[in-house]
Amino acid sequence: MAAGTAAVSGEITSDGTGMGKSMSTPHQVSENHMLMQLHTAYSEFSFDAANHPMTGMSGPCFGAVEVNAGAVSGGGKCLYTDADGDLVTMDWMAGGMNADGAMTGTWTVSGGTGKWTEATGEGTFASLTDPATGESTNSVSGTVMMP
Repeated sequence: MAAGTAAVSGEITSDGTGMGKSMSTPHQVSENHMLMQLHTAYSEFSFDAANHPMTGMSGPCFGAVEVNAGAVSGGGKCLYTDADGDLVTMDWMAGGMNADGAMTGTWTVSGGTGKWTEATGEGTFASLTDPATGESTNSVSGTVMMP
């Protein structure tokens, strides 16, 4: 993890990338119907904004997604530790797949400790996992409001 970040307050909008390892399990229901147990351990996030409070965060995301006749639904939770050691919890909701095969959807900050106790945030994501290696790249965009 990176060294602690300087205290940031106000609204920060930025794009970022999370790198991790997926340990997900697909469950085939029928030819066009699948349930997936998802678990990705993120090793680090980096953001375009130099002072972004989510830079250096790491931790697990888990949940379940259903793909049925091309329709994608489901969601889950993430529990990250930021570069200062504070915890942040996030909810995510799957909404589709993009042309590259990445799962797309939305995320929201739902709580945390330290600076995240009163923080809010929301945005979008596109998470792509290499099925051969389990390497996962999560491209995120959005805004966080730090008190």
